[in-house]
Amino acid sequence: MENLIEAKGIKKRFGDNLVLKGIDLDVKEKEVVVIIGPSGSGKSTFLRCLNRLEVPDEGTVSFDGELVTKKNITSIRKEMGMVFQHFNLFPHYTIYDNIVLGPRRNNRKLTKAEKDKMVETLLEKVALPDKAFSYPSELSGGQKQRVAIARAMAMNPKCILFDEPTSALDPELIGEVLAVMKELAQAGMTMMVVTHEMGFAREVADRIVVLADGRLIEQGTPEEVFNHPREERTRKFLSAIINK
Repeated sequence: MENLIEAKGIKKRFGDNLVLKGIDLDVKEKEVVVIIGPSGSGKSTFLRCLNRLEVPDEGTVSFDGELVTKKNITSIRKEMGMVFQHFNLFPHYTIYDNIVLGPRRNNRKLTKAEKDKMVETLLEKVALPDKAFSYPSELSGGQKQRVAIARAMAMNPKCILFDEPTSALDPELIGEVLAVMKELAQAGMTMMVVTHEMGFAREVADRIVVLADGRLIEQGTPEEVFNHPREERTRKFLSAIINK
């Protein structure tokens, strides 16, 4: 199976703080990679470097065999969807308009019937079939995040990046978002997920990647990382987060 994403030597500074200290990571097509690690370890920054929401100070990112640059990032982002911690829906647009905005901005000339069908299909997938003409303010946090996933899927991306998609949600709403993500994984979507949801990571990930202090310290299958971690830093992190 081919690599869809190849990150090599990624370094990122904010002022004098070197947040990422040279990360190498490949992601294959249809692979689900879950990134875990202590707060402040650089997980979200690394994810944002992949689609140049943060520009790496050193290193390269390739997507589907193409080097990601300032010049081609707009076309790359059409195929590398992203779901954010705080939804980032447009509050003055209906759910319908939030979903069709991406394809419209990227010059996908869809008829009204095609847009209607796309929105209907996507909202069915995220279990919100009756919310097309609601506004974000009328939805719960879990519903907003499911709309954000539908919006990312509207571009027919080759992969989706998830940046702590459940961390802003009340505990009772987390399950409904994770259920949608599990279905995406089962359908073969390539996914990179930064999360603190260890149950999800254990159940859905093909590979767990552990970051700490800006470095990739360990990676492996969920069985390897959770049951037989090699690094003491990994053991301390897992012990703290699982036993709290």
